[in-house]
Amino acid sequence: MNQLQQSAFPEFLRESLSRAGLLGDWFSWHEPEEVPEPFRELLIHEMDMTSTLERYHGEQMILEVLADGQADGYYFREVILRGGETGRAAEFGLIEIEVSQFPEDLHEAILSGRKPLGGIMNESGMIYESQPLGYFSVARGKLPTKLCALGNGDIFYGRYNQLMRADGSCLARILEIIPRSSDS
Repeated sequence: MNQLQQSAFPEFLRESLSRAGLLGDWFSWHEPEEVPEPFRELLIHEMDMTSTLERYHGEQMILEVLADGQADGYYFREVILRGGETGRAAEFGLIEIEVSQFPEDLHEAILSGRKPLGGIMNESGMIYESQPLGYFSVARGKLPTKLCALGNGDIFYGRYNQLMRADGSCLARILEIIPRSSDS
């Protein structure tokens, strides 16, 4: 079920979209059954994206940070997850992390930008839930030049996801775009 309205991201994510050079009205929202394979396999689940991509591609994901910063109590970053062996781009992520919701011993690992958030959380044994809020497509031509690592293709698919603690507090909000290269 698509919990988001057809036309917009929540207000708090719009600033991060703007910083990344993206506009909310570039995204077309879809019901899960409308997302084609292999994107459906990669997006329609309640798992973290890091471990999903590692299983799908058969290699560890490494993090390339395109931009990061802090605003309104959140640490945000724009990243590309790449295969550790092939270097192939497997995802663009725009993430807002509420660092204060994490155990203090994870703060440095999160803020250092050396590992994907999903990998940090999974290695620590932290209990959390992935709760996708909507699935979308976006035309490749709308994406900024800095995302050329995502490769070619007319349309990419993605999801808007949030990572939640068991008590219902939000750990992170993530826009995840899967490139067409994931099709191979």
